[in-house]
Amino acid sequence: MSPSTAPDERPLRADARQNVEQILQVAQEVFADLGYQASIAEVARRSGLGMGTIYRHFPNKTVLVERIAIKVMQESLAEVRLALAEEPAAWHPFTRVVRHMMRLRSGQLFPVSRGRAKEPGPELAGVRTELLTALEDLVVRTQRAGALRDDVNAFDVVLMLNSIPPRLPDDENGSATADLADRHIGVLLDGLRAPGSETLAQPAPGRREIDQFFGTVHGL
Repeated sequence: MSPSTAPDERPLRADARQNVEQILQVAQEVFADLGYQASIAEVARRSGLGMGTIYRHFPNKTVLVERIAIKVMQESLAEVRLALAEEPAAWHPFTRVVRHMMRLRSGQLFPVSRGRAKEPGPELAGVRTELLTALEDLVVRTQRAGALRDDVNAFDVVLMLNSIPPRLPDDENGSATADLADRHIGVLLDGLRAPGSETLAQPAPGRREIDQFFGTVHGL
């Protein structure tokens, strides 16, 4: 069974589907707060579900992490498509998508999972390809409108977004720390806007570099 394959392919009952959605949401929050080292027991505690219920749907942490990654990428793909359909000006959908993906990065929604025993499953590989294709379409459209510098590509954007620092943990008193991601994304967007004054080194990153990045940094 691949990490992205559900242990039971039969359609889930309504209560089971609700449990899966709750587990994914809580696990996403747990990994964002504590990192990938957080235990499944912590997910069970916060969700109010038993360990048996969690393991029934997600037999190990690798399966759970990959399912979260699929969920996040599916949400990002939907956001790209909505932005392209709803936004009239080329620069606006681009910044809308970049800020959406920045929030995902800022919230640490791709927990680090190095040293995986298996390659990502076909569902994750498929949605990643769809997302990268949609981002390429968005980049090309924005460039054709003259709003985005023409010497960058979608892979540049993905790698740049992953340079944004994650959300800082709360301090020892429980007070929220400053979220600097909005400041950094402003600098990033300004650097991407056409015409651009800095000559970029070649070659530009491609799909091979993106696959290497996700494999070594995120384990996905």
